[in-house]
Amino acid sequence: MIQWAIVAVYVLAMFLFAGQEASSASQTGRWLAKLLPHLSGAELRELVFAARKIGHVLAYGLLTLLVYYAARKTKRLSRLALPFSVAFSLVVALADETYQSRLYYRTGTLNDVLIDGLGIGAAALGVWLTARFRGDSKEVAEDVEDER
Repeated sequence: MIQWAIVAVYVLAMFLFAGQEASSASQTGRWLAKLLPHLSGAELRELVFAARKIGHVLAYGLLTLLVYYAARKTKRLSRLALPFSVAFSLVVALADETYQSRLYYRTGTLNDVLIDGLGIGAAALGVWLTARFRGDSKEVAEDVEDER
């Protein structure tokens, strides 16, 4: 069950990072201003916004993949690994934004959950397309059977 341990550590790391002031938009802006001093204030704000939203998409896409692979290796979840990974990731996204809304240096918004959903959806689509392209939708269940 090392896969589930990896999922747990990743989710814990997400919440620990969100709880740090260093994860705030203002801190990201200060860091990028030092790195790119030639940018105007407006350009910097746009870059901070884009970087943070791309971070959401990537973080939740990775979470979805980690949960998918863990669920594939779990007897009871193997047949529903993809929908389970999507649902699990959405629940984590909602919990994370709720947590962030309680921090004075962070904001939790439904828009961020929707952006997280883009990463979740992209990962799920990638898994589904890969399975369709390979023709291995039956192999997903067979892999679990072989490991038992």
